[in-house]
Amino acid sequence: MLYRFNIITHGNTLHDLEGVELPDLETACFRAVRIARDTIAVEAKNGTIPIGWHIDIIDETGEVVGTMPFGDTVTLH
Repeated sequence: MLYRFNIITHGNTLHDLEGVELPDLETACFRAVRIARDTIAVEAKNGTIPIGWHIDIIDETGEVVGTMPFGDTVTLH
C-alpha cells in the first residue's frame, strides 16, 4: 500500500508528494518515527527542536490513518 508522510509544523503542512510503498500501517509508523527523528536532527543543527510538530500518515485513498507526534519519537533529558 502507498503511504504518504505529511509533516505538520506550526500552521504549515509539508506535503509528501511521492509517498512510499509499504506492507502495512505498522511499518509506516516505524518509517514516520525515522522521518521525525531525521527532521529533529536537521532542525537541531539550526538551533531549534520541533517537538510540537507531527506527521500525518496518509494511505492511498487520502485518509489519515495515523499521526506521529515528534515528541513521542525522542526522550529529552
